Amino acid sequence: MAPEPQVMMETTFNVIYLIYICVIVILMSKNMSKVTQKELATAKRIRLAFLALFIGDLGHVGARLIALFSGDVDLNYIVLGIGTLFEMVGLIFLFMIYTDAWRVHFDHQKSVLFKVLVGVGIVGLIIFVFPQNQWTAPTAPYEWQVIRNIPWVIQGIALSILIFRDAKAAHDKQLLRIGIYIFVSFFFYTPVLFFGELAPMLGMLMIIGTLIYMLWQYTSYSRFFKQRE
Repeated sequence: MAPEPQVMMETTFNVIYLIYICVIVILMSKNMSKVTQKELATAKRIRLAFLALFIGDLGHVGARLIALFSGDVDLNYIVLGIGTLFEMVGLIFLFMIYTDAWRVHFDHQKSVLFKVLVGVGIVGLIIFVFPQNQWTAPTAPYEWQVIRNIPWVIQGIALSILIFRDAKAAHDKQLLRIGIYIFVSFFFYTPVLFFGELAPMLGMLMIIGTLIYMLWQYTSYSRFFKQRE
């Protein structure tokens, strides 16, 4: 049976996005020598954050490709579940590491707020371990699909506000845009997370959210990795 057009379109887009992240991480590594000494610690954390995202998405996209071309339905459930787990772990680490990049860049101490945000990420990772997630089941419980996404949403929205606040005070237009990109992405991701089970077509909003992520990644690269000492 031929894959549905929507599935093919989403999978093709995911592959293109994965290649894009890979290129961004490679360019960050290649241009690390162009980063100013003052911002080197921040740049290293940003590269690591997007590397974590790439690894998570590699598992997710790989699982979708296996499911797309495999005729084994039972195998598809297993690989798709594992792929989703990889993706969500990558997202948690993306925001934990990028939060540390925010802290270092704006010279904040490891405050209670910072520790709480890192703690939220750790709680998210612990939630993933619960058997109620049923990662490899044909249909995971809807309430657990919501629960396991809450830490990521808290991390992202909080980080976007912190970056926006500090970038505005520092008159840093590119970082200001990054704060906006992260925040706006959740306008497209959140309906899918909480209502996607009820209205599957909402899943198309993920493409818009992902495009905004691409802007976030490129702006991060442009801001920190194109400067020379």
